[in-house]
Amino acid sequence: MSKKLWNLYAPVYSLAMRADGKTYRKMMERIPEVIRDKDVLEIATGPGTIAKSVACAAKSMIATDYAENMIVQAKKGEVPDNLIFEVADAMDLPYEEDRFDVVLIANALHIVPEPKKVLAEIDSVLKPGGILIAPNFVEHNKDSLWNRLLAIAGVRFEHQWTAEQYREFLETNGWKIVNYEELEARIPLAYTECIRQQEQASLPVLKQRPDYKNWVPKGMVAGFFTGAAVLGLSAVYGGTRKKKSTRMIGSVSAMGAVGMLAAGTWCAYAYNQFSYDGKRKLSKQIVEGTAKYVRLPEGGIGLDVGCGSGALTIACARQNPHARMVGCDRWGKEYASFSLKLCERNAQAEKVDNVSFVSSNAVSLPFEDESFDAVTSNYVYHNIAGKNKQELLLETLRVLKKGGTFAIHDIMSPARYGDMQAFRKKLLDMGYETVELIDTSNLFMNRKEALLLDLKGSTLLTGKK
Repeated sequence: MSKKLWNLYAPVYSLAMRADGKTYRKMMERIPEVIRDKDVLEIATGPGTIAKSVACAAKSMIATDYAENMIVQAKKGEVPDNLIFEVADAMDLPYEEDRFDVVLIANALHIVPEPKKVLAEIDSVLKPGGILIAPNFVEHNKDSLWNRLLAIAGVRFEHQWTAEQYREFLETNGWKIVNYEELEARIPLAYTECIRQQEQASLPVLKQRPDYKNWVPKGMVAGFFTGAAVLGLSAVYGGTRKKKSTRMIGSVSAMGAVGMLAAGTWCAYAYNQFSYDGKRKLSKQIVEGTAKYVRLPEGGIGLDVGCGSGALTIACARQNPHARMVGCDRWGKEYASFSLKLCERNAQAEKVDNVSFVSSNAVSLPFEDESFDAVTSNYVYHNIAGKNKQELLLETLRVLKKGGTFAIHDIMSPARYGDMQAFRKKLLDMGYETVELIDTSNLFMNRKEALLLDLKGSTLLTGKK
């Protein structure tokens, strides 16, 4: 990125991060813990916002940027006594080897022309066992509001990594990731701490946090609000025109804007309710509540169908430490943020090793009859269009051993599933020992929440084969 564009991007990004208070606060909570009483170098400080916020925790801190006017701007205002701002090129750092305990480069690796060279420079100035803190922008949606605003401003990144690609880039260039979390935000940020791989044995591993994602995609929330804004502008324009057809378009746009705003508001509410980081944590309550019904014998093995981010698989494995769980999913484009690697990282973060994950389709499971001692699933089958839901249940129960337990949770409304009482009787007639239908709209949540979140009809099908 040219200095001219960097001069535009740096202050805009800094302001956006501060406006997105949740993300900024989370990042600021992480950094002081790592740099406390250490000698710190910050690369690409921009207007110096982060440096001024965290320097008080450090023993000493040098904050650099290759754009002189950014350093001039950073020096304005109150600067902590232990903080120095200097002009320096990240690809040719003017510091002796092994000088710093910590190097911080916040959301800039995707901008520099040669990020590998920057990592090599960082490696040279870090002390043995030193830590690299590298929060970085990660690409989830090329059509996101943030990307569109940057495109309008003429900002083009040298590199656009997905979260998976960013991790791979660091690891293949000699860094061991010891703490990683994708902060939920309007500006998607992967908070990352690394150490040099050859030094990893000398440093205690920091806590890695699981990331179970959100059932409501962030892009959906942003998309509705963006659509509402665009239609709102169209409505204002149409309302000021004299031409009848233009005014009519304005009226239609106004109705569309109201609809988009309502949809965006609902999505934002649902996102906050389901978030693992929010106050309600409804997703966590549902997952852990379902897991309690999964019981495995010593040395047994269970199957979680449609495991997504691995939350239910891991919860069941923790409930049954004497057994194993397998999570399967096709990880389709509809939920692109879920993946096999994400499941494996979450298991590692939770320190649960009695799990494994495989790719498969719930419509036709690639397992033999009576292969598992328990089967489970959470809010999966209602998303599978064009398939008889009771047949999907039978496909899952096909792989359950005689005497095995099952706990399948979904929105089992009559419109989706048909007569589930008749299905329960069918299973009993087939020889199942026990079959229960438990209304979870008043168990894992309250009825008001179920209604507001479109979860009316949430039911747990559980029992023993």
